[in-house]
Order: sequence, then structure tokens, then C-alpha cells
Amino acid sequence: MMEESSDESAELVDKEEAVTAEKQFTAQQTGSGTNGELAPPAPLPSFITSPGNLPSMKAGSPPPTTPTNVPQSVNVTMASTGAGPTHSPGSPGPVGGQATSSSQGLQSSASFQQVTAPGPQQSPFEASSAINVITEPETDISVLKPNAERGLFSWLSGNRMISKVMEKTKSSVESMITTLDPGMTEVIKSGGDVCIVVTSTAETKVGAVREAFQTVFGKATVYGKASTATTAAQPVGFTSGVKGAQERIQNLRQSASIPDNQPIVSLEGFIVEMLPDRWYELSCLILQDPVHRIDLQTFSQPAPIPAEYILKIQDQTDKDYPLRWSGFSVTVGQVIEEACPHIGHTDWQLGVTGVSRRESLCLAAKALAYMYKQRLPTSFES
Repeated sequence: MMEESSDESAELVDKEEAVTAEKQFTAQQTGSGTNGELAPPAPLPSFITSPGNLPSMKAGSPPPTTPTNVPQSVNVTMASTGAGPTHSPGSPGPVGGQATSSSQGLQSSASFQQVTAPGPQQSPFEASSAINVITEPETDISVLKPNAERGLFSWLSGNRMISKVMEKTKSSVESMITTLDPGMTEVIKSGGDVCIVVTSTAETKVGAVREAFQTVFGKATVYGKASTATTAAQPVGFTSGVKGAQERIQNLRQSASIPDNQPIVSLEGFIVEMLPDRWYELSCLILQDPVHRIDLQTFSQPAPIPAEYILKIQDQTDKDYPLRWSGFSVTVGQVIEEACPHIGHTDWQLGVTGVSRRESLCLAAKALAYMYKQRLPTSFES
């Protein structure tokens, strides 16, 4: 036996194996020396030689580089009894063996890894458009069109809070105007669907009725027409007061100065002895509306009359007075004005009781207007 040195490791071989290997090596060196050429290169792997996998070459482009991520494995046959690699007899030399091992490693790695072309990439817009987004249903413009055509004022009128603010603002402005100029009240609140004629031209009566109806209806036209009654100058009792108010309405309609269907309010003052030696002054208010067949009546609050003034009225009335059945020939205001010149006969109630006749008439007229409004259609409300 003999020792054979090697670059990698020392190994003991038989003499026959050494002789055989030396003959093979000598034959290989002799064949390569005579031709002066190297052994042919090993074939390329199938995934490189395929036409579809070869990259296209363009003029002026750099040559393709070999991928570095392809694993290269070398098949080495290990001896069952030794730790180092062994070469079987007839195997090629180290150069050819390494090339063959490299080609076999590439083929084996190609069998495990399959290179595929990357898929098409989507742009951000295409990716976002592919996302399903739940959208709200669109509102039909044709449904909103009628409301939109009404404009801003319809929205203001339909808003309760805005309506209340506008109403209070309007009331405040009107109050300021009427305070500075009381004559503007009739101008501001005149109009509407309600028109009332009063059977008198006295501002105490007409003004009280106008204020009452404009307060209840918002807007109302109220004016006076002179009319007379066939009762005494100072009616006495409820019957005389009601009869005098009715006669004023009849005389005004017979004069043909107003339309037949015109609503009329008539007022007639009278005195009455409610308790023994306790006399009071009241006013009867009657409203007639022929169109809606409304006939209402009410009375103002009573104002007490001192007994001495009643005695003077009785003394100044003649016994043969033709209208003695309905009252006296002298009014309470005349007697009080004679006794107290500083108190006028037109508004003696203010000097005696502290409440003017206009105020008492206005309260009674408000009650009359409210009852009238309750019986009218809603279209008459301003």
C-alpha cells in the first residue's frame, strides 16, 4: 500500500486502485494534450434555454446578468466507509466533474423553483375605484322643487320661532309708533275682512269699538254713522237700554246710507236701580250681522251714581214728559256738570268712579268682538 497526497485530505487507497487511477489520468492527459482543446461545456439548464424565458436584447442595451438568487448545488457522492469524497474509476477529472456537478445542481434547483412573471400592477385610482362604497340615495329634486320655489319668506312663515319673533317685533314697533302718534293706530290696524259700522259718531264709542275689534281680529275697519232712537234722553231700565240700541240699528238701515248686509254695532247708555236707592249707569251693546245671521248683545260694567244726582234728575223731569215711560228728560252728565263744572258731562264716569266710559265700553266691546269671532268662519281671522 502507498500514500497518496491530496489537497483536501489524506486517504489510504489500495495499490490496484492507485494504478488504475494513474492509467486513467495518463490517458486523459494524453487526449487533451494531442488536441490542445478543453472539454466541451456542459449544456445550460432547461429554464434558461427556453425561448420564452430568454430576455429580449435591444441595440445598445447591456447584456443580461446571471441571477444571483438561483441556488447552485453540487452533488457529491460520499463513501460509505470514509468521510471525504471519492471518485469512481472512469470519472472525469476535477474540471469536468465540477462543471457536470454545477449543471446538475442548476437542473435540480430548477425543478424545485419555478420563475413566474409578475402580475399587472394597478394604479392607486384603479385600486380605489374597485372598493365598494355605500352611497346615500340621491334626493329627487322634483319633490323639493315646489318648496324651493316658494322662497325664503315661505320658510320664515312656516317657522314657529321666527313667526313669534316677527310678531313680537311688529307689536313692539306698532306700540312705539302709536305711543308717539296715537292717530296712527287706525292707519296701522285698519283693513282686513272685518268691517263694522257704529251707530254713533262720538269718538268715545267709535274709538272703543275700533280698539276692541282690532285687538281681537288683528285688523278691522271700524267707522261711525249717526243714528237716533225714540227713547227718552236718559233711558231707565234694561228694557229701555236694549230698545234704544235696537232702534238705532233700524233707523240706520232705513236711511239706506249703508249696505243691507253691513254688520252694525249699536251702543245705548241707561241707568237702573239695582238695589233700593242704589243707582248705576250701564251701556247696552248689540251686534247684528245679517249675512252670517249673528245677533249678539252684552252690557258694560256698572258705574255707581250718587243718590243726590238721581233726585235732581227726577225733579227736573216734567210729569207730562211724553217719554216718561222710558226715562228722564235730563241726563246724569248734565246734572253732574251743573253741580261740578270741572267735570264734563261727556265723561263724568272718570270724575266720579276713576274709570272712563271709553275703558268700560272697550272691555264690553272686546267681549262682543270675541263672541263674534267665535261664530265667524276662520277665513275672517287676520
